[in-house]
Amino acid sequence: MKIEKKKVIPALMVIALGIAVSMVSFQAGEVSFPQEAEALQEEIAGIPVDEAKFTDESGEVRIDFEALEAQNPDIYAWITLPGTEIDYPVLQKSDSEDPYDNYYLNHTVDFTEGLPGAIYSQAVNHKDFMDPVTVLYGHNLKNGGMFTSLHRFEEQDFFEKNRQIILYTPEGTLIYEIFAAVEFSDDLIPYEYDFSDPLEVQRYLEDVGGCEGNFREDIAISQEDKILTLSTCYSGRDTSRLLVEAVMIEKEQIK
Repeated sequence: MKIEKKKVIPALMVIALGIAVSMVSFQAGEVSFPQEAEALQEEIAGIPVDEAKFTDESGEVRIDFEALEAQNPDIYAWITLPGTEIDYPVLQKSDSEDPYDNYYLNHTVDFTEGLPGAIYSQAVNHKDFMDPVTVLYGHNLKNGGMFTSLHRFEEQDFFEKNRQIILYTPEGTLIYEIFAAVEFSDDLIPYEYDFSDPLEVQRYLEDVGGCEGNFREDIAISQEDKILTLSTCYSGRDTSRLLVEAVMIEKEQIK
């Protein structure tokens, strides 16, 4: 559904919003990228994936954030969706003055310009995932990388069988339960909704609930919950985004 934009916006904000929206719209459609970019998926910032993410002697999954951050200090979390190919670091441009910066839309984790980009959040969100709503963005790629696997949640059977999102941070592990996968507008969500206002959080949840998609009716969501929104594009639908919505159900601190 298309959300009506605010009626009065200062001229400079219009320009800034236009740039931000145009950059987000760059995600539209499935995109491909050169073979040399595919090779980067075997490493994260020059570190082999099996060294960046590994299982320790106790059987716990660990992320070597110290090594990753030494290569790129913008890496601040790692996202895993069991049942999918999504298993990537999460980045946020740390030196941008634009709260809606989309640097990692078209830059990889080693700062190379171009596709496949990276999984990222904008500076409007804090990095501790304690905002009422945190939005993560990723491309829909022909090779199945980045957030392409989110489209599997459009299938009712897959949606029913796969419920979790796991976020690893230097402080601990966050577990989320997926409650919706919907076709939403291409509006810049953190701009359209002031998530510091509980009423705006409720408005967002109501708008999500009014969309076409899959839902878990047994999960009750409140304004106090911590919501994670994963956003990617559709092939051939420039004005829509697929959103996978999840609520934090567990927070495990590193001991």
